[in-house]
Amino acid sequence: MGFPRSRKRSAKRKHAKGLSAAVLAICSVALLTAPAFGHQTVPRPAGVRAHTTAPATSSSSSDAANVPTLTSQNSSDMANLPVIPAKMSCADLAQTTEVAGQTIQITQEQTASASPGSPEYCAVTGHINTNIGFEILLPTKTWRQRYLQVGCGGLCGSISIDPNETTGYQPLADGDFVLAAEDDGHSGQSTAWYNNALQRVQFAYLSYHDVALVSKGLAQIFYGMQPRYSYFDGCSQGGHEALGEVQRYPTDFNGVLAGAPASIMTELNSVLHEYTYAANYSGPDYSGSTILDQPEANIVLNAAMKACYPTVGLMLDYRSCEQKFDLDSIECSATLTSNCLTAAQIAVVRKIWNGPVDPQGQHLYPGGYSLGSEFNWSNGTSANLPLTPGGTVTPASFITAWLQYFAFGTPEVGTDIGPTAVTDEPFTKAYFEQIEKLAPYWDATNPDLRPFERAGGKLILWQGEADWSIPTITSIAYYQAVVKAMGGLWNTQQFAKYYLLPSVGHCGGNGPDTYNGLGAVVAWTEKHISPNALVATQYAPATSSGGPGGPGGPGGPGGGSISDLTDAVPTLGAPASTAAVRSINLYPYPELPAYNGYGNVDDASSYVGRVSSALQEPTPWLGSFDGRTIWCSDQGVDCRETGGFGWPSPPWGDGHRRS
Repeated sequence: MGFPRSRKRSAKRKHAKGLSAAVLAICSVALLTAPAFGHQTVPRPAGVRAHTTAPATSSSSSDAANVPTLTSQNSSDMANLPVIPAKMSCADLAQTTEVAGQTIQITQEQTASASPGSPEYCAVTGHINTNIGFEILLPTKTWRQRYLQVGCGGLCGSISIDPNETTGYQPLADGDFVLAAEDDGHSGQSTAWYNNALQRVQFAYLSYHDVALVSKGLAQIFYGMQPRYSYFDGCSQGGHEALGEVQRYPTDFNGVLAGAPASIMTELNSVLHEYTYAANYSGPDYSGSTILDQPEANIVLNAAMKACYPTVGLMLDYRSCEQKFDLDSIECSATLTSNCLTAAQIAVVRKIWNGPVDPQGQHLYPGGYSLGSEFNWSNGTSANLPLTPGGTVTPASFITAWLQYFAFGTPEVGTDIGPTAVTDEPFTKAYFEQIEKLAPYWDATNPDLRPFERAGGKLILWQGEADWSIPTITSIAYYQAVVKAMGGLWNTQQFAKYYLLPSVGHCGGNGPDTYNGLGAVVAWTEKHISPNALVATQYAPATSSGGPGGPGGPGGPGGGSISDLTDAVPTLGAPASTAAVRSINLYPYPELPAYNGYGNVDDASSYVGRVSSALQEPTPWLGSFDGRTIWCSDQGVDCRETGGFGWPSPPWGDGHRRS
């Protein structure tokens, strides 16, 4: 049956002793700082066809020692690993048909650089186990034994190697990393796969694990060794993937950067969004006219900023400002006739802030959208406000499709409830409990990260305080649950830290959103430098056809090329192309940046860390953060629910948490 996958794959790691003497010789020379846990799974070489041409470079075990260290390598914040050159051509690598126990088909390959003088990559694109589209970039001459996997957005369906928080990160620009991305097991935005058990399990958790196995296995073939350190970097759905890896496959990655994770996916796409959409209509079932529009939401934001942070101009602590700001102060009256909201509009704002509740007032999500996120409530993945009074709006199709096709049924087969049921959602406790049955399958909410901690893993979780797509309270509530499960804040911060970015939207935008996130994870993983204050910079906007979270952005329905094409090699780790506007210090939870009262508000040195009591307030809701997890076979069938890593358990139909 092959479940759970974590056990099946971990069993293969025990065969590392079967490496040849030549490979062991390379490893002994190259390994200066060993990772905290083994990622040395040897791929099965049987799927590599016999080659009639000589490899591109020699396979001598002395190669690693003879390659000079690049001058740009900074051993103060990362392990000083030598370069390992490729040992075959990209065309030869493309002949591989099986690796790490996975059947693969490489459909295209090319050897290219992003620009003259930049690192050269062997770029391969293809499919794993029929459905999972992937692209992998393997440096031909500059690889320093590191692997970086990049997450996707929305329902994915496309591939883009564009890692978050890596602006100006020199090791990435130097070609230190093998990089990979995938499409979560389907191509394009069609949801026709909702009844395909294999594609369902691939989207739920399997595709990004399989790509990690294949990428490391191809590195073994291409270089003669596996990566010493493996990293994951994703935002939105990519952040969900990051947490899914930490929770389900705690030894896949040494370091993880998880941004704005859609971790409470079931409730986010089946309850939160629909409730928020419905709140802005004068009639039931998305009928009648809209009540609140984007310019009126801007009035709320401007008034709140004036009340809480008139000098700084950044929402430093949105939960504290929510306690201070009086929304009724901008209600229209005989004396206030402009820049004001009607009572009905104020009621909509309160519903959006509060989040979905049942008729008894019980929360169906940990909260709603944050004060400060109003600037983009018109986005289809947000409150979906019209841009003008009474304007028409259309929510993001992948969100309504989720409730229609994926919220009900079994792990193996979805149930199409029809479009009418989507707009007629009752928002009751009983309905919520039905939706919750599949939460252990789709969500990544297990707060017990002891397996990842014991493996030596390091996690940086981050989100914008003004996230307009995935409410910021999502990651706050999850981290609070992790702190509780791990026995307190001190224990948690030994391996997992959480940062909030003031005024920043979904996966970036609107504030100081650029910081050395990947570099911080690498330094923590390889040199045990625990991050504290991190400098975030806001740059002047560049001309762009889109934005974060829109089509092609981290929170939208996905971007990048379709799964069957090899892109041009992207420019990686490049510095910002526009001027810096301001900078600020970021601090780990429960601290937030606070203005010192006298310095330049645009300079990070003017901000200090201050513990926020408002940030630590609990987030009760009818859902839960626990270890319940649904595992299926490799084909997405014979599914069972566990309390975490325990096995066996009864079939899902007999053992799921609610009847």
